[in-house]
Amino acid sequence: MTAARPVTLPHQRDIQMTLDPDVMTLRRKGVGGASCGTLNMYAEEYEEKVQVKVLDCDTISQVKAKILDALYRNTPCSLRPSVHEVDLEWRHGRAGRVTLSDEDSTVVTGAGGWRALNTLAHYGVRDSAVMALIPRQNDSFSSNCTGYYSYANSVSPLNSPGGDGGECGGNTSGRGGGGGRGAGVHLYHMVRTAEDNPSGTLGSSRDCRDRTYGTHKAIPEIFLTRLLSTKGTVQQFVDDFFRTILSANDGLPPAVKWLFDLLDDAARDHGINDPEVVHAWKSNCLPLRFWVNFIKNPDFIFDIAKTPTVDSCLSVIAQTFIDACSTTEHRLGKDSPSNKLLFAKDIPRYRAQVKNFYSDVGSAQPVSEQELGQHMQQLSAAHAGHFDNMAALKELYIYVTKYHEPILESLDADPYCRKLNLAHRLQSIAYILESYSHAGPVAPMPPLQLAGQLSEL
Repeated sequence: MTAARPVTLPHQRDIQMTLDPDVMTLRRKGVGGASCGTLNMYAEEYEEKVQVKVLDCDTISQVKAKILDALYRNTPCSLRPSVHEVDLEWRHGRAGRVTLSDEDSTVVTGAGGWRALNTLAHYGVRDSAVMALIPRQNDSFSSNCTGYYSYANSVSPLNSPGGDGGECGGNTSGRGGGGGRGAGVHLYHMVRTAEDNPSGTLGSSRDCRDRTYGTHKAIPEIFLTRLLSTKGTVQQFVDDFFRTILSANDGLPPAVKWLFDLLDDAARDHGINDPEVVHAWKSNCLPLRFWVNFIKNPDFIFDIAKTPTVDSCLSVIAQTFIDACSTTEHRLGKDSPSNKLLFAKDIPRYRAQVKNFYSDVGSAQPVSEQELGQHMQQLSAAHAGHFDNMAALKELYIYVTKYHEPILESLDADPYCRKLNLAHRLQSIAYILESYSHAGPVAPMPPLQLAGQLSEL
C-alpha cells in the first residue's frame, strides 16, 4: 500500500489515476444496547441520526473512521474509539441488517492473488443509506488482523509481521466465511503498488517508501493542476502560520531576544563580520531547531492523529520553511523535485519575513539578566511538576563533562564568572560526582543540594 491520495501536496503521494467517485450521505444511527469501550458513554447522546459524507470507493474501515470522526470531532484523538472496536452494520430495510467488512466471502480476488478491499460500491450501498456502529464481533479472522488502517490513509500499509503476504486491514471482520487468507494473497485498494516486485509481495513499509520516493518522475499535466489546486487550498494557512511565528511583537519571549543578542555579541567578540554567519546561527537556534520540528510533528503538542499522508504534506511545508531560513539561492529547473517547485515563487517572500524578523528582534529593547531570570522563574512555576529536573541536570552535566576543559577556560577568562567563582564550583561538583560514581561518597552531599548547585551554576 502506498498511502497515496488524490489530493495531497507531495506528488509522490498523489494517486496517478483519474478518480470520479460518487459522493453519498450516510445516515448513522446511535449505538444501541450494550456498547463497547468508549461508545457506551455516548450512546444516548447520539441516538438521533447523524449524516456523514463518504465516497462510494471508500473501504469499510474508511467509512467507519469517517463516522467516528464526525461523532468525536471535539474529542482528543487518544480518547476516541478505534475502528478496530466497532463493526459497520447496514440497515437494509427488508434485507435486514448486513455487517460490512473489508474482507468477507464476497471479496474479489484477481490474478496473482490480488484481493481488492471491499468498498461501499462493492456492496451496492446507495445515497442516504442507514448505517449503525455496533460492538466489534470477535472471530477467528479478525483476531488475526494486526495491520493499521485509517480513512486518512486511503491505501495504508497493512503488512503482516510474519512477512508472508498476510496483510489485512486494521478493521477486517471475517464475517460471511472469509476466514483468513493463504500465502500469496495480497490486499490492495484502488492501486496495486507492488506490481513491479518480482516476489509478488507488498514487502515492508520501508520498501514501499523506497519505491514511492526513490525516483523522480514527470508529473502529468492533469495531476500537476490538482497539485497546484491543493497548494492553493492551504496557502493562506501556511502564510498565516509563517507570519505569526516570524513576528517580533509584544508576545516575543524574552529568552529569544536574549539569545539573539548573545549571538550578536559572540560574532562581534570573535570578529565575525559576515551577516550570513549570524543569520545561520539564529536560524539553527530557533526556526530550524524548534519550529521545523513542530511543523513536522504537531502530535508532539496536540492530541491528534498524524497519518502518513498528513506527515508527507507537513514535510513539504517544513522544507519550504527550511528554504526560507537559508540565504543561499537554489537554482531550480524542470527536473527539480515538485516539493521544491511548489512553493518556489513564495520563497523570496518568506525569506524576507525571516530577515525582517531577525532585524526586528535585534532592534527590540535589550533584556537584562534580571528580566530573563524572572521570566524563567515564571515558566518554571507555570510548569511545575511537568518536567524532571534531575533528568535535565543529568543531560546538562553530560554535556559539561564532554567539554570540561574548554568550559573551565572560558569561566576563568570571563570577569563576571571569575567574580562568582564558577570555575571552582564546577570543579567541586565534578569531584563530588566522580567520587560518588567510583569510590562511594567521600564528601557526602544530599542529592537535592547537589542539584541546587548544578542548577545555580
